[in-house]
Amino acid sequence: MRNVFIEPKGQDDNLGDSVLRAALIDAIRGEEYRFHLQLEGQTSDYKAGFRLGAEDVVYPTRGEWLAASKATERPVWIFNPGEWILQQPNTFPGRRRTAELNSVLDQGGVVIAAGLGVRSPFDAARVVIDPVLMRAQVVSWRDEATRQAAGFGDFAPDWAFVLGTPISEWTPVHARPLLAVTLRFDRPWPDEDWFYGIRELAARTSTRIVTVAQVSRDAPHAVRLAKQLGAEYLEPPSLSHATLEKYVRDVYSRSLAVISDRAHALIIGATEGAYPIGTAAQPEKVKRMLDVAGLGALTGEYSEFASRAEGLEEARLYLAPAVKASRESLNELARRVHAVISDTV
Repeated sequence: MRNVFIEPKGQDDNLGDSVLRAALIDAIRGEEYRFHLQLEGQTSDYKAGFRLGAEDVVYPTRGEWLAASKATERPVWIFNPGEWILQQPNTFPGRRRTAELNSVLDQGGVVIAAGLGVRSPFDAARVVIDPVLMRAQVVSWRDEATRQAAGFGDFAPDWAFVLGTPISEWTPVHARPLLAVTLRFDRPWPDEDWFYGIRELAARTSTRIVTVAQVSRDAPHAVRLAKQLGAEYLEPPSLSHATLEKYVRDVYSRSLAVISDRAHALIIGATEGAYPIGTAAQPEKVKRMLDVAGLGALTGEYSEFASRAEGLEEARLYLAPAVKASRESLNELARRVHAVISDTV
C-alpha cells in the first residue's frame, strides 16, 4: 500500500477549489494507494466535495498529518494544486514547506507538484523559487505562461477538465435551452452594453438566461444579475459541495454556453458541453487557463463581449475536441505520476 499525502485545502465556499483538488485525487488514485488528507479548518460543506475511499484517512490536525508522514517509509507527497499568490521578496513555497518537502525527499519519498497556478506570471518570474521544487519528480503548471516564467517543469490544463460527463453523453445542442451567467462578487460591475450583448445573444440563440453562483459569496451578485437581465436566479438546494457540484453540472448540461469571470465555472461548464465565454474586467488569468485547453477564443474584456459572442456557433465546433484533448493530456500526466510512484516502490 502506497501512502499518499496531500493538503487539498481551499476557500470553503468556492466549489472550484474543491473540484480541481478532488479531480487530481480521482485522476491519480490507484488500487494500492491510501490517501492521507489534511483538511484542518475546512467546513463540512467543503469536505463533502471529496470522494474518499475506504482506506483513506482525514486528519483533524496538521500536526497529526505530519507525524503520520514522518512515520511512513518513502511517503508520496502531492503539493497542493491550484492558485498560489507569489509576492516579493518571498521565496516559494516558503521556509516551512520547503523544509517539509526536503525532508520527504531525503526520506527517499516522492514529491509531485502537478497543477500549480499563480495569479501573475510576472510575479513568478521575479520571485525566488526554491530548488526543492526542481527536485520534485513531477512538476507541471496549469498554463504555459507560468511555466515559461518559472523556467522549469511542463504544463497541462487544470485538473478540473478531467471530471464531468463523457463527451458521448453530452446533451445535444438543440436540447440546451439555457444561457448560464455567473460573476465574481469582488469585481467591477459591467456596463449596460455588456447586458445588452447577453440579451442579444440569448435572443439570437433562442435560449433563456439564468444566473447561478457556485461560490456562495457570489449569490447576491447572481440575484442582481438576474434582475438586470430579466432572468431567473437558480438557487442550489444546498451549499454542500457534493450537492452544489451536481446542481451546477445539471444547469450547465442544459446550457448552450457559460458566461463568467470564474475560471472554474467556465471549466466545469465546458466539461458538461457548454461553451465557456470568459468575460471580465481583467480576463488575463481566465484566458491563460482556457488557452491551454484550446478554449480561450471567445474570452475578453467586458467591452469585447458582444463582438466575441458572435463567434459562438463556430467556436462550439471545437469544444468537444478541446475537452477530449485536455482529458487525454491530464490522463497522460496521471500516468506519469503513477510511473514515478511505481519506480520508488
